[in-house]
Amino acid sequence: MPRKALVVDSDYFFVEFLSAVLEKRGYQVCKAYDGKQGIAGLEKGPFDIMFADLVIPKVSGRQLFRSARRKFNGHCCPLVALAGTVIEQMESLDAIGADYFIAKGPMDKLAVQLNKFIAEMEDRPALPPAEKKILQTGGVFPRRDAIELLVSVEFQQAVVDCLGVGVVIIDTDTRIMDANTAALGTLEKSLSEILNCPILRLFPPNRSSELLAALKRTRREPDVTHSAFMVNWNGRMLRTVVSPLRLKRLAAGWVVALEGVME
Repeated sequence: MPRKALVVDSDYFFVEFLSAVLEKRGYQVCKAYDGKQGIAGLEKGPFDIMFADLVIPKVSGRQLFRSARRKFNGHCCPLVALAGTVIEQMESLDAIGADYFIAKGPMDKLAVQLNKFIAEMEDRPALPPAEKKILQTGGVFPRRDAIELLVSVEFQQAVVDCLGVGVVIIDTDTRIMDANTAALGTLEKSLSEILNCPILRLFPPNRSSELLAALKRTRREPDVTHSAFMVNWNGRMLRTVVSPLRLKRLAAGWVVALEGVME
């Protein structure tokens, strides 16, 4: 039976490059181009190895690694973080949630590095790895734009997370992409449990029709900036505000705010 690999990266050409390396070694490759697709791809596991860029749309690479560990109850394949910057500019591997880190670089040099690395993984008798490893392809230097992007993403995440209002971000298919600490407290769930889950599945059943109506209204009527209604959630009355999320005037999903989550 062929080995299986999951590759997650928003760069189509890099996915194809890494998939070709793996396929030549006999792997069956599952491809994903954002974090939400990556979480859905976990259903096709278990895998023998998983690669994911840290900065991907919809769900971050860090959260994807956490979801993988939760899904496979800690008995997960080697998790390899990828990025267009070097590890010194980032957190530790433990904070990232990966077992290994590979800095992207020139394709020819990277192919050699990857083949050597994958061969080592194939020879390992057991998991988890005895020691975590950082691999950097020769000629790779910190990219200022990549570093600044990581800092900006982390700053924005910190702002949303410290709000005293629950915030749930959902995609155009109504599946959850993110939620802050206050919202998770209301849902009584961890983020890994609810990522890529339809929000209607988590919402109180007696108010799901109102949520659906709010989603439809804010999508169909461009002049509507939000739609609000009250919900009794675990004995607490919360004002639920649904707002359309648009990027360059195109629908990108919704933001659902749960006001009154924290005392």
